[in-house]
Amino acid sequence: MTRTFRYPLRTLSAEYARGAIGLALCGGPVLFAELAPAVASILGAGAALFLVYFGRTVCRQLTHIELDEAGICARGPIGAAIRWEGLRSLRLDYYSTRSDREGGWMQLKLRDAQRTIRIDSEIDGFAELARAAAGEALRRGLDLDESTHGNLRALGR
Repeated sequence: MTRTFRYPLRTLSAEYARGAIGLALCGGPVLFAELAPAVASILGAGAALFLVYFGRTVCRQLTHIELDEAGICARGPIGAAIRWEGLRSLRLDYYSTRSDREGGWMQLKLRDAQRTIRIDSEIDGFAELARAAAGEALRRGLDLDESTHGNLRALGR
């Protein structure tokens, strides 16, 4: 049975808004005001970064993750597929946004010999996806580091 996971629009809409606002605030003055070259360069670099952020959000919206008994597949503009028998490593990392470790997100990273698939915890069903992938990794005898084990426990495994 194939299970499909997608990034929810409610999460992506906030990212779209941040990207658009940043692009407007940095790119607007470059396009419509006469600025000193140094200021224009700094704002232009900022606009370029926000454009990349916006493009990354578009890619996330167009990507969905498929998980089945054969492997995991990211279908979208930057897709990849990893068969379970080829899985070489699995890491589950937690990135804190506050010193008290209350805010933050997780990222699941799966690798085979040639490809890497990264999935962050904003995707709907992340805990289920991470537990299923970790179960496959353990069935195949992969060693998971202590940080990954701890993060899996935090997800309820």
